[in-house]
Amino acid sequence: MILNWILAFTSSALLVFLFPRFSFVWLAPVALTPLLIACARETRWRWRFALGYASGVAYWFGLCNWIQWTLAHHAGVSGTVAWLLFLLFCLAKAVQMGVFAALAGLLMRSALALPAIGALWVTMEWTHSYTGFEWLNLGNAGSDMSIPL
Repeated sequence: MILNWILAFTSSALLVFLFPRFSFVWLAPVALTPLLIACARETRWRWRFALGYASGVAYWFGLCNWIQWTLAHHAGVSGTVAWLLFLLFCLAKAVQMGVFAALAGLLMRSALALPAIGALWVTMEWTHSYTGFEWLNLGNAGSDMSIPL
């Protein structure tokens, strides 16, 4: 059980490392692998959701910490309120990763697991537009990568 949590948080870290400040874009193809392994190991959908949700909270917290600073310095709210609003943002955005993990665990048992999970991730990222925060999709991680010709 503890290994599943380690795997989930490893995915969070790998996803954070993809984006600017670190820009290890070569991690993109494997960043979700630890979370998917944890989902395949876990048989209960609620625990898969919890693993994905916790991973999502850590991912958004690690990637969007600038939101707290922006709220504190430009939105006219106190530092404490800025942290609370940022935490609410992380908790809300993490629901998508939780749903992804809960469903991915089911798809892992399918013969079409690879394309189905890929389609599920793309669908999950497509729903970002409905949350009002469309930034930081996995597909955007390598947008600044130069391709030698």
